[in-house]
Amino acid sequence: MRSTGRGFLSLCGVAVLVGGLAAALALLFIPLRLVAVPGGIGYCGPGLSSDSALQVRVNPGIVNTGGGGGSQASAAQQQQLEQVCTRQANGRVIAATGTAAVALVLGVPLIVVGRRRQDSISASSSGPSSLSSSGTSGSTVWK
Repeated sequence: MRSTGRGFLSLCGVAVLVGGLAAALALLFIPLRLVAVPGGIGYCGPGLSSDSALQVRVNPGIVNTGGGGGSQASAAQQQQLEQVCTRQANGRVIAATGTAAVALVLGVPLIVVGRRRQDSISASSSGPSSLSSSGTSGSTVWK
């Protein structure tokens, strides 16, 4: 019964670690939200959709103020949209980093503690075998 509890600690640690890292990756790859700009909608990506935080951080010039009427936005509006999208991307990257850090800080110690306890239980349960009066292992027989 004891080893089940320790196995559960390790399992919880793995779940926290995997779940946290998956959430961090999702934050990096989910498309950014649309941005309202004068005369239409701006997209943090090329075309009529937004890209992920990772893509915008790698290439901030990817943002597009299009999406309606075929009129091109001014350079000032384009630059403003790039700044807004970059701020969104920075926020997502910071959130993803924080999520991954929390997952590591909580998950790894749970795994280590669970495994240490399992190892110490298995070492103590195997214990030294009893010795006979002659010094050989087996049941103790006094002569």
